[in-house]
Amino acid sequence: MLYKNLQRTRNTSIFDVDVESDVEILEKRLKDVKREIVEKAVKLIPRFTDIAKNLGLDSEDINGLTGLAGELVYNRYTSYSSSVRFHGLYKANAHNARKMKRYNSKAQRFLLMLTNTILWKNGEYRPPRCKDLRKVLRMVIGVRKQTGLAGDGAGA
Repeated sequence: MLYKNLQRTRNTSIFDVDVESDVEILEKRLKDVKREIVEKAVKLIPRFTDIAKNLGLDSEDINGLTGLAGELVYNRYTSYSSSVRFHGLYKANAHNARKMKRYNSKAQRFLLMLTNTILWKNGEYRPPRCKDLRKVLRMVIGVRKQTGLAGDGAGA
């Protein structure tokens, strides 16, 4: 909800409305909420810090850690193909397009946050492509299987 308000406030600046102070306040609140999410994830999800270290994230990457926390909570699938369908990272064919167009937008947003952080840490400053999202999803599933969180729903 804070994220949508921040986007709306930023969009009003297009129409020459002075909203700099509002944007700063909302960004600060959003950062605080992300820190709370990460703190709760460390307490609730076993081996959360191990998973983050395996993905190359440290404690300074708040967006990446928030994305990882959301990904571990929302995505309960242990197989890669089910996770791809759950996130909507596929190209729907004509005969099954209506059935396959359902995906979880919140999980997709968290995966996008995680992918952006991982790309930026690798020095790639561009918007993530579907190939990048699939690669990060495969990494997360692999790390979950290594740490033993694949069967228990990530502690959620």
